[in-house]
Amino acid sequence: MENFNLILPQNYIAEEILIGSIFIHPYILNEIISLIKIEYFFLEKHKIIYTYLISTYKRKSIYFYDILSELSKDKILYKIGGTNKIVDLMKQSQIFNSSFIFMNNYIKELIVLIQYNYIRRLMIQYGYNIIKLAYIPKKCHHNIYNKASLYLNNTKSKLPENKTDLINNTVKDFILNIKNNVNERNNNKNSHNFYSSGFKKLDLIISGLIKGDLIIIAGRPSTGKTSLAISIIYNLIIKLSDTKICLFSLEMSKEQILCKLLSAMSSVPLKNIISKDLNQAEWNNIIQMCYKILEKQIYIYNEINISVDYISYTSQLLNDKDSHIDLIIIDYLQLIQTSHSYKNNRSQELGYITRKLKILAQYIKTPIIVLSQLNRNIEYRSNKKPILSDLKESGCIDLSNYISLTNKLQFQISLFYLFSCYKILKQFYYNNKYIKTYIFCDYLFMIKISVDRNILITYNHMLISKKDWSQQLLSLKNSNILVYKNIKNHIKYYKPLKSIKFFKYKKSYDLYIPINYYYLNNQTILHNSIEQDADIIIMMYHKSEIDKNMKEKIIEIIVCKNRNGPIGETQLKFLYDTTLFREDNLEYMK
Repeated sequence: MENFNLILPQNYIAEEILIGSIFIHPYILNEIISLIKIEYFFLEKHKIIYTYLISTYKRKSIYFYDILSELSKDKILYKIGGTNKIVDLMKQSQIFNSSFIFMNNYIKELIVLIQYNYIRRLMIQYGYNIIKLAYIPKKCHHNIYNKASLYLNNTKSKLPENKTDLINNTVKDFILNIKNNVNERNNNKNSHNFYSSGFKKLDLIISGLIKGDLIIIAGRPSTGKTSLAISIIYNLIIKLSDTKICLFSLEMSKEQILCKLLSAMSSVPLKNIISKDLNQAEWNNIIQMCYKILEKQIYIYNEINISVDYISYTSQLLNDKDSHIDLIIIDYLQLIQTSHSYKNNRSQELGYITRKLKILAQYIKTPIIVLSQLNRNIEYRSNKKPILSDLKESGCIDLSNYISLTNKLQFQISLFYLFSCYKILKQFYYNNKYIKTYIFCDYLFMIKISVDRNILITYNHMLISKKDWSQQLLSLKNSNILVYKNIKNHIKYYKPLKSIKFFKYKKSYDLYIPINYYYLNNQTILHNSIEQDADIIIMMYHKSEIDKNMKEKIIEIIVCKNRNGPIGETQLKFLYDTTLFREDNLEYMK
């Protein structure tokens, strides 16, 4: 109880010697700059000096008089103690100038000392933050656990290990690592960084279920999303000897999931298992499948109102070093809850959820499959084949922007007169629709199209280019985007995008768009963004009406987003009796 006034861990002498050594031998900054960040220093004056050292180093003019000139010009020199302070720092480091070899070893030790003290200060700060979190009465314990884990992981990632080794050692480790991986793959087929979905043609497109990927499987109701997920589980159970799978079912009970899995594994019709109308052969077959399931580690959570924090918390607990989770499946996205309030804006809430799930997938190095519903307005389209924009999400633009209906009329953005992509623009010139909006703060970027035409929008907006809708931050300078010269006469042309710059953190409007709309801002066509966090998005589509007399149907599997390779389409056969998906030599479609 008497140690409340302890001094924070620090070693200002090590900081002085290191900075003085850089002044005397500027070339060592090339090795130090990646190991020591500005925030690692304890004293403010040392942070200032190191900041200017890095600044001049990047300009390739790291000389003593250059540093003094910069500090003096910015009127900072007196704050750090003047020229005498710089000279004292250089004197401190003179002891290490006798030998280059010894100096190199001393520098390494100084780096370790500074890193060591910084990480301890960081842990003290994070520990204090965790204590404050624990005193918040309404804070969910899952949320506290996730935040505490984030603090600890952040501390761990701050200091990379063995960065001062020679490049020779790095090359040796790299070659040995490749050789070990090849040997492991020859001895153990399960050591790849991906798992097979069990569908060869689908794997050709998406390169399998890659560890760390967030995969969204979306489709209209009754297209078999859950059955496809269970078919993938079935394929993993058959392929892997030691399987660990976690399924969060927010819609179906454990018994329903088990019945579908047993039906897929045993080929016993699902309705027979549910009604318990089984003959002796079917019963024996199910018993055998139950024993196989018991040999695996399959976890099913089917609590209602489950939150993304709970999913993250549970997944991290199940994922330990001795038994890594092979696959996580969530059924389905729209039923996941969050503790954050978005003032009835479900689109932002879903965006937050997918970001959290993507971070979770990367952290535990496990593929996460999330099932999702499509926008119900697809039912009103003549062509019901799903497209990427059928996934609900909204976009944001600056409060001060204007939306144009024609080249003669302008309305303030609070009105949000929008135009539908699938209807003639002329109709919306006379029949405008008001879309409800929400105000919040976000980071805005300025897109410059011409000298007198700028747009302020957030990162998740999309602009239409010659190829397709593309996300604003991913648009390159001088790429061409579509603008309107005269909307009434439908005159449009492509104009090069001059620049994209960060603007400021400012109030923005958020649009809730029930269908696939676009609108004009400063005569530039904007779009609402899609689920940007997913690595792979798969759409399921059935062309013809369901025939109850048929025993199977063909489902189109459309890969419309793929960070690991090309997009494409394939077909799977859905068996009604067992709700199992199979390929069965169906023709592959590019």
